[in-house]
Amino acid sequence: MSRPIKTLLVTSSILFVIICIGQCIALSLEPSLALHHGKYVAFLAFGGIFGGAGAAAIMRFVDRSGAKETSQLKSRIDELERSIEDLKDVTDRREEFIASFAHELKTPLTAIIGYADMLRSKDMAPKTRFTAAGYIFSEGKRLEALSLKLMDIIVAGKNETELRAFEIGYFIRSIAAVTVPSLSSDDITLDMRWEQGEIYIEPDLFKTLMINLVDNARKASHKKSIIEIYGKVEDGGYALYVKDYGRGIAKEELSKITEPFYMIDKSRSRAQNGAGLGLALCQRIAELHDTALEYESEPGKGTTVRILLKGGGKA
Repeated sequence: MSRPIKTLLVTSSILFVIICIGQCIALSLEPSLALHHGKYVAFLAFGGIFGGAGAAAIMRFVDRSGAKETSQLKSRIDELERSIEDLKDVTDRREEFIASFAHELKTPLTAIIGYADMLRSKDMAPKTRFTAAGYIFSEGKRLEALSLKLMDIIVAGKNETELRAFEIGYFIRSIAAVTVPSLSSDDITLDMRWEQGEIYIEPDLFKTLMINLVDNARKASHKKSIIEIYGKVEDGGYALYVKDYGRGIAKEELSKITEPFYMIDKSRSRAQNGAGLGLALCQRIAELHDTALEYESEPGKGTTVRILLKGGGKA
């Protein structure tokens, strides 16, 4: 039975009982009214029914109005919650951009400071001095370009980028030139080898990805160890590898390492000024190149990261 019908029956019954009780009291006080008792009761019964119907209609209107107001209130609350979530998302993205940019400042600055220190503190042949100055200039320009591209990726949510062809040997040597100063400070040797080929990349972003991988390998490595960068032509494109022989990563950690702010060894990462953003950004850059980071690792034996660039291959 629906709520309005129940309301009608209950209201009518209550009104009818009240009226009957009132009539009984009236008859006991004035017997002459008994002649009209039947008509009066019938009148009161119909009056009770119609009165109950009227009361039910009023209650139903009130219920509908209340339901409408409740629905409108819920809609406003939902809208406010969505607005709060949107603002939170914008805030999180801006904070992530600031943290990512601060993290990415370190590698170009390390190269700039390293080469500047060489110029400042050592007697160098003119050709070597010119090369060092060239690296300082190129890394400064890359830092300038990188800031705008990171803003596009993290703040604007850009999902496309322009890829250009690069000869693999030239690209790997450019990675070595930037990372050698920091590797040398830990007595780590960078071993490079590659099969001749061509890759299609956005140079500033993909260079950032590779430098991050080498820097993470450095942090995981022991002093006087080796880090390898090598490239191979494979089915589907050209694959780049970064391999170290350091601490390695436990299997249960591998699925988490590309999450923003996730750090396997928090104390070591903080000691080396790590923010836990490098691999999350690398994964995002890999996605823009229609690929992904693939890991193989074993605790105590090191880690290998593979990136397959589709469409690349022999030049």
